[in-house]
Amino acid sequence: MGKRVVELTMRPKTKEHRQSAILLLEEAVHILRRAPLSLLPAYAIGTLPFVLGLFYFWADMSRSADAQRYHAVASLGLVLLYIWMKCWHVVFAARVKLTLSGETPPRWSTERVLRLVTTQTLIHATAFFVLPLAAAIALPFGWCYAFYHNVTVEAANDDANAKVICQKAWSQARLWPRQNHILMCIFFIFGIVVFLNVAGAIYILPHLVKKYLGIESLFTLSGSHVINTTFWVATIGISYLCMNPLVRTVYALRCFYGSSIHSGDDLKMGLKGLVAGRTATVIGLVVFTLVAGSPLPAVAGQKQIVEPEALDRSIDHVLQQREFSWRMSREVPVEDQTKPKGPIASVVAWVIDKLSQAIKTVFDWIDQFIDWLLALLPTGERQKASADTDWISSVRLAVIALLVGLFAVLVYILWRSWSRRQAGKGEIAAAPVESVPDLEDEDTTAADLPVNRWLDLAGELTRKGKLRLALRAFYLATLAGLAEHGLITIEKFKSNREYEMELHRRAHQKRKLLTDFTTSRQVFECVWYGLYTIKQSQLDDYAALQKRMMTLAQS
Repeated sequence: MGKRVVELTMRPKTKEHRQSAILLLEEAVHILRRAPLSLLPAYAIGTLPFVLGLFYFWADMSRSADAQRYHAVASLGLVLLYIWMKCWHVVFAARVKLTLSGETPPRWSTERVLRLVTTQTLIHATAFFVLPLAAAIALPFGWCYAFYHNVTVEAANDDANAKVICQKAWSQARLWPRQNHILMCIFFIFGIVVFLNVAGAIYILPHLVKKYLGIESLFTLSGSHVINTTFWVATIGISYLCMNPLVRTVYALRCFYGSSIHSGDDLKMGLKGLVAGRTATVIGLVVFTLVAGSPLPAVAGQKQIVEPEALDRSIDHVLQQREFSWRMSREVPVEDQTKPKGPIASVVAWVIDKLSQAIKTVFDWIDQFIDWLLALLPTGERQKASADTDWISSVRLAVIALLVGLFAVLVYILWRSWSRRQAGKGEIAAAPVESVPDLEDEDTTAADLPVNRWLDLAGELTRKGKLRLALRAFYLATLAGLAEHGLITIEKFKSNREYEMELHRRAHQKRKLLTDFTTSRQVFECVWYGLYTIKQSQLDDYAALQKRMMTLAQS
């Protein structure tokens, strides 16, 4: 145990190093790599049920015809899984603290578990409103994001009520804001990389299985239609499972170092490591040897007196050497102020003076704006000498860059509008031409055109004598009309029989519509896939059947 504590205490020793986001990330990765077997299962037990429940909820609500009947119960189940996940995140944070300090946390009694469920439910229920609002405002999002992560850590450290936990979490969120925002930027970039990798793996793996093993699946049959909302939700969930343990470990470290400012837990842990490794004895022997063999006591009794004049001459002699010449101030020749300036020089000097005054005024406005923003924060007045407010200079630079960018965009917009006005005098606008799908192509679906365009196309083909293509246009118009009324969903991989089964599920009370659609499907398949030749009178009857089905679907 002592050796493990020594290995896991590879952390920064000074306040400045604790504010380094990269070092904090390295320490978090080090903890996760050498974590005991009980750390990650505690995270997986809480997070996997919620992610799987979210997958099922999203897929079921987007596909099921009976979603409106039980969506409230399903939402309640998803809420319970979310509370379950947050409680297990507290257990994960408690075990991270055990890895850091080596102290065994108190046992999870029934009273403690009930208090934990209550506090996590009350606090994290506000995150769905506070975080989007803070993201819209943009400036307070970093503090709010850190606050909700700190709530999980502080709930593992303290069994107090929700008010005390919120106070401690907010005080931790106010520490080292520059480090917090750098960590958020790193997590955002790394999360995008993980998201793209997961999305590519989900899309490519079924095609690799088909290529090398010859196994067809729904993913390969659907083509590009597999990239739907359920695909993106699954990708986001898997990316969350990969990223969130690192994020929670980082914020557990931030809270640990923040509380160590007053408690000194990091120093206690370092001393435990020294005692466990038995290095304190070795250091004591080394110090004793250095003190015993040092000639300082003998030299201390001898007082060497140096004359001030000799010391000054020695200093001047050293400063005159070539290697120290760069430290001397450069002599600037004094210009003759009585010499009059020319008219051009006077104008240039006046312009430079006015520009410098304008730039100084802009900087003053930016400082006043930053002071106004800081006055809105709970930290109180602006402390310029504090090391924790180094981010203010970064904010100033960001505001200046934003103003310059806005000015450049404004100039570009004005230039573009002037160019278009000059070029648009002799320009003729071209109206877009709507493309007509090829009815001979089997990849053509009813979603390619609206109902009225399919009917117009069917009328044109009928006048040209292409009755077979006109029949298919009428059939596709039927499918498009049913889709507009929400009775079916147009998909490229669905067959006519699947459309009929879907219509039976969603419109089972409309018996006449079901019978007419079955007749329409049978006639279409006999003509399109068989050898049956349709006549003009039969096509007119089919058009009347299509019109009657649209009336029934609308009623």
